[in-house]
Amino acid sequence: MTTLAVSRDLMVRFPRLDHAVRTRIADLTSKIQELTQQDLRNARGIHLEQYQNQRDPRARTVRLGDNHRGIVMVTERADRLVLIDVLTHDEADRWMVNNEFRVNAATGAFEIVDAGALAELVDDVPTATAGAGAPAAPLLYAHRSDREFIQLGVDEIMLPLLRTLTDEDALQGLLLVLPPGQVDALVMLLGHEPVETLYAELVGREAAAQVDVDDVDAAVDSPASQGQFHVVDDQRELSEMLAKPLALWRTFLHPTQRKLAYKDVYNGPVRVTGGAGTGKTVVAMHRAKALVDRLQPGSDRPVLVTTFTRNLAQAIERDLRTLGGADLTDRVDVLNIDRFARQVVHDAEGAPPGVAQGEGLDAIWVTAADEAGVEFASQFLMQEWEQIILAQGIETRDEYLQASRAGRGVRLDRRARAAVWKVVERATGELARRRQRTYLQIADDAAGYLSNESTPRYQHVIVDETQDLHETQLRLIRAAVPSGPNDLFLVGDSHQRIYNRRSALSKVGIDVRGRSSRLRINYRTTDEILRWSLVVLGELEFDDLDGGVERQGTAEYHSFLRGDTPEVVGSETVGDMARAAATRVQGWIQDGVDPSEIGLSAPAQAALDTLEEALTEAGITSHRLGQDLKPGDGVALGTMHRMKGLEFRCVAVLGASDGVIPSDHLLARVAGDEEETARELQRQRCTLYVACTRAREQLWVGYAGRPSRFLPSVGSDA
Repeated sequence: MTTLAVSRDLMVRFPRLDHAVRTRIADLTSKIQELTQQDLRNARGIHLEQYQNQRDPRARTVRLGDNHRGIVMVTERADRLVLIDVLTHDEADRWMVNNEFRVNAATGAFEIVDAGALAELVDDVPTATAGAGAPAAPLLYAHRSDREFIQLGVDEIMLPLLRTLTDEDALQGLLLVLPPGQVDALVMLLGHEPVETLYAELVGREAAAQVDVDDVDAAVDSPASQGQFHVVDDQRELSEMLAKPLALWRTFLHPTQRKLAYKDVYNGPVRVTGGAGTGKTVVAMHRAKALVDRLQPGSDRPVLVTTFTRNLAQAIERDLRTLGGADLTDRVDVLNIDRFARQVVHDAEGAPPGVAQGEGLDAIWVTAADEAGVEFASQFLMQEWEQIILAQGIETRDEYLQASRAGRGVRLDRRARAAVWKVVERATGELARRRQRTYLQIADDAAGYLSNESTPRYQHVIVDETQDLHETQLRLIRAAVPSGPNDLFLVGDSHQRIYNRRSALSKVGIDVRGRSSRLRINYRTTDEILRWSLVVLGELEFDDLDGGVERQGTAEYHSFLRGDTPEVVGSETVGDMARAAATRVQGWIQDGVDPSEIGLSAPAQAALDTLEEALTEAGITSHRLGQDLKPGDGVALGTMHRMKGLEFRCVAVLGASDGVIPSDHLLARVAGDEEETARELQRQRCTLYVACTRAREQLWVGYAGRPSRFLPSVGSDA
């Protein structure tokens, strides 16, 4: 019997390979597990071969059809094969000549090194630096010593080149050549954290250990390799990997992520931040599994996993089932925050609470403002109620008169506050008369009920998309689990805040001091899409979910996946834009992309109606994304908000037009309030950023008329 290890890169690429090649890979991997390596060498049709001029004697290729070969490594133990990649014959020839296998002496990671490309880079350094005086710009790594690079496993021969770099663009070419672990290290070293902290994140252990650089088998099994290679346990797991490779890889962990998810004990709440595609939700799911694995057997559900929207909760429940099956999902409640709050209130009051939202709620505030005779806009008044009164748990007029209004752009003197309070009393009184509450009121009441319960609802609570929760909802989370070890595990990213929320954890009794971590590597989106989307996001300051500042630049956030530059296409009308998008979708399908791996989004439903018509005219089947994550036929259509938490191989974003993003209508609602205007602009930047970073490989952005001011570049038709 031969053990099989499979590279992450191959499994991510697996759906894009020709059907015939995928079938041969499935057949090969099955045979690998059934036969010894000697049997494999003798098996007809496999052709486990060496090359005359190959760089590493342990490398082999296997035939996968007339024009494709698999790259495998035969370990010295002779009972394991590592399936690394599938290439055309010409690509395989070049690979065998240039690449070699190594064990990183610092991290213990198994590495595949393009020694030919690396040598070219190093050889160019003397030419590039000859006769040069002091650099015109500050050196990129001036704050790091040679020893720090070596401690994190960066190849020592790269140090002269690294010492010449003055900007991140110059670093990009190097990142294309180095193994992923060294790429991670170089990205981490751009920051200023102690190298000991970075080592623990990179390798998954606190201190360096003795590494046998000749033991490749141990390197494949090492924690530092788990993010790039997976050892297959049995035929069932192999079948699942080949049937649903992307779904399964969504549940695999990099050592940085594994360390966070599987730590035995946290002495209080934990905060994990990171940009889109860094695996925050995957870490949260594995944390749920780690906690459930330690529980005593039982039929209860002592772990709550919650997030903001219903379809995100359903996506998490689906992936938890992939990760741990019924043994995991039977011990975990997965509920979006509004459903959880309503459930608590229903249990306490014996009936489901009535909900006020949308136009009906707006009308209540308009009427209340008119009756009170105040000049403030109803939208401003409702925001004052939500962001100050509800957020701070204010219950009386006197409390409101003394309350801090930091962050609200319009100043209110004592008389103005008294007028606002009158409107609040009228609006909340009308809600009570109708026996209705907003979701924030329901969350506030639910927190009160839980605080008075003698038996805690849960032993552990895990929160995804924390940045979108209001203070009332965070107080509910705090009340759902007693304070203590492993109580709260919160993940989020303020750069993806697409709702008008801005809460600080410490203000609602959630203390994460000393228990905060940040994920830096994007595992989903190509670097081209990532960099383009970061320009959309702009050079604004974002909070770290607890009152601090966090920036999402390329120095802190990186992807080593490569692909095409996003397309930005302008049209004269909305109809023309929709037809251009349909043409692009046709091209993706003709290139072999499954329609289910294509997502299209727009700011509002009206644009989706036009898009749906254009797709139908082009003969393309589509379905709308709703609150429930139900599978549909063809490509997926949804608003930018509805795309939150989802991912697709190819994404088309429509409506990136002047007056639409940012929306003139929404900006008019906060006109005159500089603070709220700035927040609204930032929120809409975040919304466009979220929509664009749903794409793994291809991104197409369309606008009608004039382009949005948020777009990095315009007018490209290719």
